[in-house]
Amino acid sequence: MFGRKKLSIQKSEDDRLLGKTHEIQERINNSSKVINTSFDLPQDTQNEIKLDRIKYQYLYLEARRRKAAAKETTNIIFGEEDTFLRQPSRAEKHW
Repeated sequence: MFGRKKLSIQKSEDDRLLGKTHEIQERINNSSKVINTSFDLPQDTQNEIKLDRIKYQYLYLEARRRKAAAKETTNIIFGEEDTFLRQPSRAEKHW
């Protein structure tokens, strides 16, 4: 009201689309770990994995078509567990 910017519907829907895309991407990454560690997968699980990949492809292409910009960047090359390139904190720099 007083100087606050109103969020547009398109921006909120783009954020929701990107959130859903990121969620499905995480699910695909987890399922690929399961595929690599398991010997034989049931047909139901294989179908769910294929369906998740198709959903991700559709949502990704929709986000590209809408030119949706992500609020945060994700580090695709290095995951959260990689600490080799982690920057030292201010306290670590001091000592």
